[in-house]
Amino acid sequence: MNDREPKKTSEGVEVFSDQLEKMVAERTGQLQTTVANLEKKVEECKRMQTELHKLSRVFRDAADSILIEDLSGTIVEMNREAEKSYGWDRAELIGKSIKTLLLPDRYPYAWQLRKQCLKGKDVRNWEGFRVDKYGRAFPTLVTAFPLTDENGRIEFVATITKDISLLKELELELQESQHRLKEFSRKSIEALEADRRTVSRELHDSIGGNLAAVKVALESIVKKIFERPDEAASSLEKAILHLAETIKECKQISANLRPEIIDDMGLLATIDWHARQFNQYYNHIRIVRQIDVDEQEVPEPLKIVIYRVIQEALNNAAMHSKADTVYIRLKKTGHYIEAEVEDNGRGFDFNAVSHRIDGMSGFGLKSMRERVEIIGGSFSLHSLPGTGTCIRIEFQIGEDRAR
Repeated sequence: MNDREPKKTSEGVEVFSDQLEKMVAERTGQLQTTVANLEKKVEECKRMQTELHKLSRVFRDAADSILIEDLSGTIVEMNREAEKSYGWDRAELIGKSIKTLLLPDRYPYAWQLRKQCLKGKDVRNWEGFRVDKYGRAFPTLVTAFPLTDENGRIEFVATITKDISLLKELELELQESQHRLKEFSRKSIEALEADRRTVSRELHDSIGGNLAAVKVALESIVKKIFERPDEAASSLEKAILHLAETIKECKQISANLRPEIIDDMGLLATIDWHARQFNQYYNHIRIVRQIDVDEQEVPEPLKIVIYRVIQEALNNAAMHSKADTVYIRLKKTGHYIEAEVEDNGRGFDFNAVSHRIDGMSGFGLKSMRERVEIIGGSFSLHSLPGTGTCIRIEFQIGEDRAR
């Protein structure tokens, strides 16, 4: 018995040792699995933290205003752009009702949007208005949507607003430009038709009448040429003079439409020619030409408009100003061509005559302005009773205009 007892003890220890090693191995495996799972969870938490940081950065630094409201409409969170747009510090605005940023008459519309969000629907690109801390109302484009918890219950409403003030201003400018373009088109057609009526009237009343008189005179001469040759010769001389006057009137009408010299010799030569023609009729008015531009510096489309304004300004000075000196100035400054006609006459009240229209010629003050503005120029007139009159036009050319 005594010889066998040590052997039993030894076998028991070995069995226990095997069982213990097995248990340790199992526990070690479990711990390793647990550690691996924990490491995965830690990595997932880090990844989620990184994503959360990114989303937080997007929220905080978004270019549009973002507000988060609770179900009662109280503001609980906002980003930096919201502070900038509304003028409120974060600490000032959080806790206030969203009504603080709304126009009173817009409450019903805003609450309709909130009801849609509280039913789980998104509202996209709704045009509304917001009010800043100082009472300034500005147009916005609003997107609103619900925020839910992990169980899908709606907890908050998020609104993203974009200030579209600049867009609305541009839309208004575009509408005004389109309106002005239509007006310019209409007025240019009216000016063209006025010119045509004038030419038609002159052709019918003057040229037509003169040619009819010449025809009658020639028919009479034909009858007299054999019976009374001396009387026929005298009548023929009168008919030739009459015909020469008619030719002169034709040339004048042609020059009024578009002087050939402006195409043949250019604007500067045309201004000199017209000044000489003007002095033949109004020799008591001295014309001072101050030309500081080369012919090639004036774009072709501007030449006829500049000439027409100078022509009409001189006519107005002769007919209305009682001036004895008129200055014609033309110069190039940087990327601008400028022309002025200034007289030392009695001047006038511009407001009193600005609504008059010269229906016979199609020019006049309003028509001069329209002709200049139609091709992108600016027109200004300065005159007061007793101070003379200055008409100035300006056109942008070159690189600045291209940009």
